Amino acid sequence: MFVGNAIYAGGQFAVLMLLAKLLRPEFVGQYTLGLAIVYPVIALMSFQLRAVLASDIYRQTPFGQYLGLRLLTTGLGLLIILVTTRILEYSLELSAVVVMVGIAQAIETVSDIYYGRLQLCNNMLGVSKSLMARAVLSVIALTAGIYLGKNLLWGIAGIIIARAGVLFGYDIREGTHGLNRQSYEFQHENLRPLLNLEAQRKLLSFSFPLGILTLLVTLNSSIPSYFIKHSLGERALGIFSAIGFGVSIGSLAAVSLGQSAFTRLARAYATENIGEFWSLMGLLLALGAAVGICGIIVSKIAGGEILTILFRPEYAEQADLLPWIMAAGGMGYMAQFLGIGMTAARNYKPQIALLSLVSASLSVASYLLIARRGLLGAIFAISIGALVQAVGGAIILFTDLRKRSSVCAKSIGAAETPA
Repeated sequence: MFVGNAIYAGGQFAVLMLLAKLLRPEFVGQYTLGLAIVYPVIALMSFQLRAVLASDIYRQTPFGQYLGLRLLTTGLGLLIILVTTRILEYSLELSAVVVMVGIAQAIETVSDIYYGRLQLCNNMLGVSKSLMARAVLSVIALTAGIYLGKNLLWGIAGIIIARAGVLFGYDIREGTHGLNRQSYEFQHENLRPLLNLEAQRKLLSFSFPLGILTLLVTLNSSIPSYFIKHSLGERALGIFSAIGFGVSIGSLAAVSLGQSAFTRLARAYATENIGEFWSLMGLLLALGAAVGICGIIVSKIAGGEILTILFRPEYAEQADLLPWIMAAGGMGYMAQFLGIGMTAARNYKPQIALLSLVSASLSVASYLLIARRGLLGAIFAISIGALVQAVGGAIILFTDLRKRSSVCAKSIGAAETPA
């Protein structure tokens, strides 16, 4: 899974790099804006059904119900995206880019629900194969599309074709899910969508809070893009998305570390081993800070050369922003680890409140700083949002763990008191 996720993340970066190499920054900005609009909508409409499905150990709900609900909510998400482009009065070209990015992401989210079933069956190799195939084919198809059509729309069309090919050629096949090799009880499980409004209503009510949480996380990563587009234009947005590649690479390492530590954190919290919980959290926070510091050092030494090689010389003109954005990234990694700790401690509702506060502070900071300070103002706004999230997460965790320690101490004292 690590290899699959690494190749998939590398494929996403390769798409951005190819767009920067083959097209003008304005088109990179259009693509980035499309992602910024599409991701929050699709994230909300996904409702983390994959996680719900993967945890349905006793298979109380047939897979077809999950798939049917995912298709319904994804279709609604595409409609919302289309309406959004009309409300914002985007040009026909930009609206087409946003909608096509939405279609590409919609195909991906359908594959994601099949991944949930593979994960439930402990077939992580199947998920990894699909991720790798989708990444490689998307890069090839994007390159071919731009080469043949000479514009961004053809490149996105290539990505759509590649993702659809993996979905229909691999993800939905019975052989991929090993139905012919499983026990007779699940041998004839239906991989097609089912429609049962009552069952799907229950699924939706259960997963809705998770959808809100995912929406807020995704929205917070997109808010600066909205203000950059409004204040500075598509070209500046394209350059900003390119120079932020280092943060994305560090985020991959942070996600891998967080996933590795999650079970240990959850176990330590459940067994009331608060010392071990804080020890592991301290290690994660130190690693997050270290990744950010390493990024700052590399950016200072060779930032301009890296941007020239990976993108084009016009991107290297903004190399002085790299150390700042890596510093913001380091703060973001620490906030991300604290979020993992809160999830391990099952602090869901406080996270929703905290991320709402982050959205508000990030929006205000972006409004005040980007128009005045340009891309550096966007980085300052991101830093403020990350700081609010990190401080809030630390307060929530500290308060919760202190209460849990007090309850644990009282229980031990009561047990030791003679009758």
